[in-house]
Amino acid sequence: MNNRILLLSTKSLRSFSAGFISIVMPLVLSRDFGLSSFFVGLLLTLIVLSGATATYFSYKMSRLVKRKTAMVIFSFVSAVSAAGMFLTDSALLFAIFAVFSFLSVNGTDIGPTLALENSALSDASYGKNTKYFSAYNMLGNASIALGAISVFFLRYQPLRFFFLIFLGISLISALFYSLLKEGRAVKQHVQEKRSSEKIHKLAMLFSIDSFGGGFTLQAIVAYFFFIRFGVSASQLGLVFFAANVLVTVSYYFSYALSKRIGLIRTMVFTHIPSNVFLLLIAIAPTSAIAIVLYLLRESLAEMDIPPRQAYTMMVIPKAERNRASAVTHSARMYSQSFSPVLSGVLMQTVSAGVPFIFGGSLKIAYDLLIFKGFKDVKTVSK
Repeated sequence: MNNRILLLSTKSLRSFSAGFISIVMPLVLSRDFGLSSFFVGLLLTLIVLSGATATYFSYKMSRLVKRKTAMVIFSFVSAVSAAGMFLTDSALLFAIFAVFSFLSVNGTDIGPTLALENSALSDASYGKNTKYFSAYNMLGNASIALGAISVFFLRYQPLRFFFLIFLGISLISALFYSLLKEGRAVKQHVQEKRSSEKIHKLAMLFSIDSFGGGFTLQAIVAYFFFIRFGVSASQLGLVFFAANVLVTVSYYFSYALSKRIGLIRTMVFTHIPSNVFLLLIAIAPTSAIAIVLYLLRESLAEMDIPPRQAYTMMVIPKAERNRASAVTHSARMYSQSFSPVLSGVLMQTVSAGVPFIFGGSLKIAYDLLIFKGFKDVKTVSK
């Protein structure tokens, strides 16, 4: 198999697990271990923070060992953690395994393997970044939708059965990564200083967006629907399945739109209205209205992802792509890691809908800032 097929396969597997983990995790913490909103938010924060740290060091690890070897190691650690979460009845041990699992709890695919995959896919795209990143995300989100609907179809299984599925996915991913073919590393130290300026500016802006997004991780949204309206896990599976079908379709239109108006404009002009819908969820009077608003939001919310990933790789020389991907992804995850615990506090002390107001407002601010800062910045590499 060539690298593109292998990377699309691992993306699909990992995304499938992201689809069910974000639903299952908060319910396991609440039902099985009796944790309060604050402690649910705190553990989600620690999970994201751990993943962010691993993501930041992923490019350093890829310099010590081959990039594919680093991805194999991360997948194997996830497998061991999944086994621990499935087997233990101790809340403390469960939390420790969860923190070192590199789980995605926001309903999208994040983590150290994603960062390295982005640079690997860019290298394998041969100048067709936008096309392949759109396909990469379409396939990934279709898998997230299937992961979400699996909660409905497997509703008679204990919730922790899903950690056993995550174990199997992690082991298969490790096998696929081991089959990747890698060329020789490229060295371009002359361009490193100029690249660093772009990387850090993008990382700062992505941090604002991600900090806002952390207030409404999919796990938080699932928890919101559960405590505000009493929506069950199987019903949430259906809602998130529908949402991810809409997201998957939106990636096609994202690619078409980016060809007409450019990458940055596609990112901003689709993201702002999605965040308006996010704000409105906070004041929705019924579960039906809240679900409709959420689905409208999701139909636009991720149209910025393929152009954002493609743009980040296309403004950075090939030799710096591992670093650019690791730094920008880890910046997003670090900033996002603080939001869930704040969401837990706000939901417990103020109102269940307040995190949606904080998150939507910050994400709109990001849209305006990145449009102002990068609308005229041209790509320098394919």
